[in-house]
Amino acid sequence: KRNWIVRSVVSDDKINDFRSLVNSNSSFVYKIYRDKGGKNLFNLVCSAMDWISVSVRHLGNSPDLDKNIDSKCIQVYSLISSIDLIFESIKQLNRVFMTDNKDPFYGEKKCFKDRLFANEDDNNYFKTIRACFGAHPVNLNQENSKRFASWPFSSHFNASDLSVHLYSRDVGKEDLTLNLNINELLEFLKIRYEYLDVIANRIETLFVEYQHQLSKEKIETKSDPLGQLYVLRAE
Repeated sequence: KRNWIVRSVVSDDKINDFRSLVNSNSSFVYKIYRDKGGKNLFNLVCSAMDWISVSVRHLGNSPDLDKNIDSKCIQVYSLISSIDLIFESIKQLNRVFMTDNKDPFYGEKKCFKDRLFANEDDNNYFKTIRACFGAHPVNLNQENSKRFASWPFSSHFNASDLSVHLYSRDVGKEDLTLNLNINELLEFLKIRYEYLDVIANRIETLFVEYQHQLSKEKIETKSDPLGQLYVLRAE
């Protein structure tokens, strides 16, 4: 059932369509971004697309969550890591093609309910979940305190899929409990993966603007028809 839900959230159709757009229009993106201010940003675009493809296909082919808690923990970490790869890649694409310097969805609080750290937006809260559920659970910094995540466990007292206790290094300071809901993670993924459409629209706009710019430039004219054909081919 979880796999069906993941496949309904992300499929590789979207990234395949995006890749086709990047390679279309006589390789417009390659020609403009292979040397943009002395940086080969086309290589960055290719890397981002590749890792989105890897992550989307992994999510679609990953097995259902195991009943064994150890295996389930690693599977959930793999899910979180795949989402993180997609989001980080989309952030890089955003930096290449969009004019806004802020990360997409900066400041939004839509995906996670009953969040433990209310001051964190969805982007930051996702990173907190990632840290606590496998990225670096034994080295956390929360609320100006060093903390360490416990063994993830399934709780019968809430609707979460997994929970961790966050132990404090400070003597006498009480533990915190961070709950994870997979459906919320998938909502986070869905919103960010669909942002590819926004970037795709931006690329199409850039191409139209580039065409319009070129249409205003005069080209050399020659009296010799063959010479004129060579000029047109070069242009």
